[in-house]
Amino acid sequence: MPAVSVVIPTVGRQTLGRAVRSVLAQTLSPVEIVVVADTLAPVPLPADPRLSLLRAGPGAGSARARQIGIDAARGDVVALLDDDDEWHPEKLARQLEAVADRPTADWVVTSRSDVIGPGVRRRVWPRRVIEPGQSVADYLYRRTDLRSGGAVLQTSTLSFPTRLARVVRWDANPDAAHDEATWLLGLQESVPQLRIVQLEETLATYYIGDASLSNSRLDRSAEYIQWGLAHLRDEPARVRGDYLCTSPVSAAVSAGSIRSVGSALYASVRYGRPGPYALAYAAGNAARLVAQRIWSAFARWNRG
Repeated sequence: MPAVSVVIPTVGRQTLGRAVRSVLAQTLSPVEIVVVADTLAPVPLPADPRLSLLRAGPGAGSARARQIGIDAARGDVVALLDDDDEWHPEKLARQLEAVADRPTADWVVTSRSDVIGPGVRRRVWPRRVIEPGQSVADYLYRRTDLRSGGAVLQTSTLSFPTRLARVVRWDANPDAAHDEATWLLGLQESVPQLRIVQLEETLATYYIGDASLSNSRLDRSAEYIQWGLAHLRDEPARVRGDYLCTSPVSAAVSAGSIRSVGSALYASVRYGRPGPYALAYAAGNAARLVAQRIWSAFARWNRG
């Protein structure tokens, strides 16, 4: 088995200890665990010779913090883990077994995750894995139904040869709206022979808590639209239209902006050709937002 370096960016969350313990419990032991702190605050870590702490910030951002860890990595393979997620004990072993017979080192291996939260809600994402040879953009953004979690390549499940992230750097677009997708799209463009292997097994736990939702009131829909126009410009019109009808719409609805929903829908039909599921998703979310506005207005009138 190749030597594995685990890279964990952190902003000092209390959940970091849980994440680190899940790495220390792996049946395939990594050669090192590089924790990159995007904070000046103390970062308590267990006493283990494989652990090292680097500083990236404050305010460097997750992409820059990941790249600092990757640049320092000594292993042949890097496995990423966010500080509020955790791995199942067989995660590294099962992933590296899955790519052991690959003739080249041009691969990214991932898996399904348990998704917990908000509250006690629990499900498994993605519901469908990427097909052999399928493009990242087609997998992630071509809408095939109305449910969430159908297609996901979550950061805490990604393992890949270290050299790939030195060819295409995570911090090449540090302010990109979507960290994982920006890197994977750039990698697929730069490494035509790249293979993405997504295991059917559930090998990580991804937590969605109140802290994860705390920034949702910030309207990032315009940023998402610009990302789609820049990074999906060479993709089929269906893929581009479906993206513009979903991610920017979700951001607009979370921020409570009907105007931004309209801007996203306009962009989706002007610059793409959204399919029926994406259009239905956007219409349903817009209707929900309008209903919330009407209910709020009625409640205020009733109190007055």
